[in-house]
Amino acid sequence: MGYLSERVSYLRGLADGLSLNKESAESRLFDEIIELLDDISASVEGLEEQHGDLADEVSDMEESICDLEEEVYVDDEYYDDEDCVCEELACPNCDTILPIDADLFESEEIHITCPTCGEDVTIELEDDDYFDDCDGDCCSCCEDCDEE
Repeated sequence: MGYLSERVSYLRGLADGLSLNKESAESRLFDEIIELLDDISASVEGLEEQHGDLADEVSDMEESICDLEEEVYVDDEYYDDEDCVCEELACPNCDTILPIDADLFESEEIHITCPTCGEDVTIELEDDDYFDDCDGDCCSCCEDCDEE
């Protein structure tokens, strides 16, 4: 049982403990509100489960794309290890992965608005903290990314 379901059950217990007349308007109102909260709770928990499933599918698709990119670009005559930089960074406010256009890495700072939290994020590329967690396994990084 999820957190929201537990909270709704707690509210149901509180309402039952009020010993209201089951036929009173107040009792019917409490029952309807608690039923609505129970429905909302079930919907949210269902959405959370679907979100987890979709996140897993996206992760699997990303891995497949990475594998395909390695096959296509590693042997490509246009592939240049020196041009390989991370093109995704985490928002320092909400940890959402921010897709970064590779051309922006030519400047000393990147200014982007996070699509999740809406905060304006300024990233100074001199700060190596943004690259510390890079293990070279993302699609946009080379295997020698930790040397950057």
